[in-house]
Amino acid sequence: MCTSYLGALGAEIIKLESVQSPDGFRFTLSTPREHWWEFGPQFNSANHNKRGATLNLLDEEGKTYFKKVLEKCDIVIENYTPRVMENFQLTYDVLTQYKKDLIMLSMPAYGKTGPYRDQPGFAYTFEMLSGIAQLNGYQDGKPMTVLGVADVLAGFHAAAALLIALEHRDRTGEGQEIELAQNEGCANYMGAPIADFILNGENWGRVGNRQPGIAPQGVYRAQGKDSWVAISITSDEEWHSLCQVMNEPSLLNDERFKTVAGRIAAHDEIDVIISQWTQQDNHHAIASRLQKVGVPAGPVLEVHEMEHDPFLKNMYQEVTRDYVGTHLYPSWPIKWNNERVLHKAPAPLLGQDNEYVFKELLQLSDDEYNSLLEKNIIGDKMLR
Repeated sequence: MCTSYLGALGAEIIKLESVQSPDGFRFTLSTPREHWWEFGPQFNSANHNKRGATLNLLDEEGKTYFKKVLEKCDIVIENYTPRVMENFQLTYDVLTQYKKDLIMLSMPAYGKTGPYRDQPGFAYTFEMLSGIAQLNGYQDGKPMTVLGVADVLAGFHAAAALLIALEHRDRTGEGQEIELAQNEGCANYMGAPIADFILNGENWGRVGNRQPGIAPQGVYRAQGKDSWVAISITSDEEWHSLCQVMNEPSLLNDERFKTVAGRIAAHDEIDVIISQWTQQDNHHAIASRLQKVGVPAGPVLEVHEMEHDPFLKNMYQEVTRDYVGTHLYPSWPIKWNNERVLHKAPAPLLGQDNEYVFKELLQLSDDEYNSLLEKNIIGDKMLR
């Protein structure tokens, strides 16, 4: 996500893999077929705006060419466990012998030191260890993950760190070694519940779609199959507006519901009343009526609805990629002078830019290039 974003902003990104062990997301959620390593949805969504080259770093000649590629670059970014780059003998101390002002960003799951140093990690484990999962799930139920939000949090922390390091290098000529423990990026996201425990001794529990200090709040069934609308009442004024739109004046006269504390105590009862009303219309219509009177509400969109949503549809962009075809993908939620930041290229095919990297950037002859192909140091097909 970090390098896809920087690529959309104009950086030239070279994603290095090996034909012996390509990026695992290439075939995650893909099914065996011809060129099946090109159909992974996570790979296709997170790797726009990059060139793709292959290089076997377990081969000494491959390491030599990695250092030659490095000399043409500003940044090296990797998210292995710390032992991997050490085993490759491609740590920051080694690489700065070849490029003095190198910026290298490492994203180990749990940092370069400490008891979890050599443990691999994924978004789900970060969400568990950072406390995110503690807050997600039903009351009295087990902790739940939130579908990989940790990856995105770490990616954008990384993008910010790299842009600052580039600015520092341009001013001083100094490179940087940056460590970004992905789990810490998630812990940073947990500021409010951590502060509430530190300051007030309140340890947030799992409350489903509810939230401390707010009521009613939830996701309510709307008209249609598996259709829902989210509503959150954050003040007495919003509660009054909700009751008026629902045409339920009796709720305003009920002493139990006149305060936030009272509405929290009667949350289950209120939810039943709201659900009976929301089922009378579709999720867009309900949300629109509430928003017009200042009540926070929104339709719960399923993935297939998003590209047609009147707001979100302007964020989607057609991208064409070999094997996969032409599809709509979300672009970036940023506009410069009213111009949206768009994807510049699809996710790279395995080894698609080998000729550019090795023949154009490194000026290898045809014989030298073909020799790398013959030795499987580079390639464009996964070795089985």
